[in-house]
Amino acid sequence: MSNLILSQDTPDFLQKAGISNLSKQLAGKGNGIKRIVPKNGIFRKMVGGEEVGKIKGPLEVVIVDASPNVGRIYYEKQWSPDAEPTAPTCFSNDGREPDESVEDPQGDRCDTCPKNIKGSGMGSSKACRYSRRLAVMLLEDFDTALEGQVYQMNLASKSLFGDSNVENAYTFENYHKVCINNGKSVDHVVTNIFFNEDNDNQSLLFMPMRWIKSKEYNASVKLTESGVTKRIVTMTPYQADTTKALPAVASPPKEELEPKKRENKKELTAPAPKNNLDAIVKAWADED
Repeated sequence: MSNLILSQDTPDFLQKAGISNLSKQLAGKGNGIKRIVPKNGIFRKMVGGEEVGKIKGPLEVVIVDASPNVGRIYYEKQWSPDAEPTAPTCFSNDGREPDESVEDPQGDRCDTCPKNIKGSGMGSSKACRYSRRLAVMLLEDFDTALEGQVYQMNLASKSLFGDSNVENAYTFENYHKVCINNGKSVDHVVTNIFFNEDNDNQSLLFMPMRWIKSKEYNASVKLTESGVTKRIVTMTPYQADTTKALPAVASPPKEELEPKKRENKKELTAPAPKNNLDAIVKAWADED
């Protein structure tokens, strides 16, 4: 059989079947989380620790979910682009205390941890870094067999905080605060994610493009209601991009999907928006 079949249209009776369970099992080791890893100016698609595709240029996504808080993550071994990926030594989902699953917590609290002191990392940096997870849908997947597919993205400190020199583009923490300040929801717009060229392509910027369409909204709601995205945005000891797949997990009870409540801490004041978001999106297409 010629491999030209892969470039031909799918027969009518198979178009609604989508990707089979067998193909998903072979592609994702049965239970691996699909990830998009930004690295050196290229977005890399990873499944089960293996690169399965590359995306050059900006991503157009719908942000479906995000970890409720900015977390913390610490690796004992110094990072190297050539090193084998490993699980973190210590991490926190709420940014206040080490996760209960951590075997070797570096302190009782993140704010007083010795790894949170300037100089504990390289140079004057802190050894423990900020981290936030997103669950996103790629716009390019819609109208294909991958429609409704969700990917995990990990954002490091430089993609979370700081100012942008690009008009109408923001680091993520400023981006979602600007949306809120203008009465908009970050998951109701299509977001353009691209590399910050002023930061050696090691950080990302976020820009609103248009309102999401009804089919994109419906796919987003379906994913969040299923509980799939909560698993994706919650950091676990298996968070590293290793060949070890995640343990098989049945649909968890509702109470297990809810993040554990801790004492509230005064939240940071949202910065005043640089621009009125209505002006930014004045050219957006109307929702279907």
